[in-house]
Formats: sequence, structure tokens, C-alpha cells
Amino acid sequence: MLAVEDVTADVFTEIKSMVNTAHEKSNLNDEGNPAISIRGGQQIQLVPNQFNLNTDTLKKYIEQKCQEYIDNLVRVQGINDLNGYSPILVSAWTIKQKSGDYQALHNHEAHISGNIYVDVPDLDPNSKSSDANIEFRFPVIRNPAHFIFTDQWRFKPQPLKMIMFPSYVSHTVYPWKGHGERTILAWDVKLVSKITK
Repeated sequence: MLAVEDVTADVFTEIKSMVNTAHEKSNLNDEGNPAISIRGGQQIQLVPNQFNLNTDTLKKYIEQKCQEYIDNLVRVQGINDLNGYSPILVSAWTIKQKSGDYQALHNHEAHISGNIYVDVPDLDPNSKSSDANIEFRFPVIRNPAHFIFTDQWRFKPQPLKMIMFPSYVSHTVYPWKGHGERTILAWDVKLVSKITK
């Protein structure tokens, strides 16, 4: 189950400031790390971070939104087992990319992941509808008897929007041509048993 959420203006202002501060630390850029999915651009770790950036508001906000996501899964799909777990933010990072950059197909080693869109580029007029989009590839077995004909979903980034998704779902970001930057704050949450917490 994927979710799209509006980020409130006050939280967004703090997140944007945090992201801008992080991208000033170009010496901490992980872009050359072969273990990460970005191809071009700059990736800076926020949680944990090496430059004493206060991420308490971010942690509280994401964990609250993940709890709402879990509560909705319990209510809509009856997955009552999730009631025994609390969401804990374990990692967050920011990615800033320019025209021609992209992210290779990947998934995350967590339980719930998400993106908060900070800046989006102005695309060239002749751009394709998929340019700069994130595309999810679902592990679906095609079965005409169940009328399942699609195993992908695309989202066009918009500022002040957050998407949440199960971490195991593979996803990619298409390259684009245009002006400006595509800047996100990405994060991973793990579910921790309330008994052992």
C-alpha cells in the first residue's frame, strides 16, 4: 500500500532548511558510493549525521506519519499484528540532482520508506510524461483471472508532498532534461516490537 501525504508548511520550512544546510557539506557527498542508487548528484546523510544537525522534528514527524500509516493498514486491511510494533526512524538522507541524473532500480533494507519532495525541476517542453518521476515495480504475478494487468505505479514529484511505501518495493527515478534541481529528503523506518522497545 502506497500513501501520499501533504506536508504542513511549518514542518516543510524546517525540513527545507535542514536539507539546504546538509547540501552545503559537499565533502560528505556519498554520490561515489557504489552501494547507493543515485547516478549523478549529491547525497548527504541526515540521520545519523556527522555535522551535529538537529533532526528531532524530522524524527518526530516521520514516526507520527508512519504510525498513522500503520493505523490505516490495520483499519482498512485488518493487519492487526502491526498493533504490536512502533515505527522508529533509522535513516534519513537528502538527494539533490540536476538534469540527466537519475536513480537506478533499488529497494531499501527497512520496513517503511518514504520521500519528501523539497524542490522539483522545470522540465523542458518536449519532456516525456515519465521524466523525473519515481516508478514503483510491484512483485505481482500477472493473472488475467484476477484482472491484474499492471505492476507499476508512477508519481510525479511535487513540493510539500510525501510518499510512503513498503521498503521492499523496488523503485527507480527517471532522468529528465530541464532547469533547476530535483531535491528530496528520503527516509527509512523500522518497526520495533513494543514488548522489546
